[in-house]
Amino acid sequence: MKKLENMLVKLALIHLIFLVLAQWVLTHDSWKRNVNKSIYYEGVIKGNEPRTTETIDHK
Repeated sequence: MKKLENMLVKLALIHLIFLVLAQWVLTHDSWKRNVNKSIYYEGVIKGNEPRTTETIDHK
């Protein structure tokens, strides 16, 4: 039982290290473009301006 507990503690520490590392990578702008794929899906990098539609008729 002691062996299992030691292994679980080690896995938790490794998980914490990877979590901190991933958060650090995502906070740096140079890495954010390469790692975070949601900016490609949302169209942030493409730079396309949406067409505006005038809703108020000016007379």
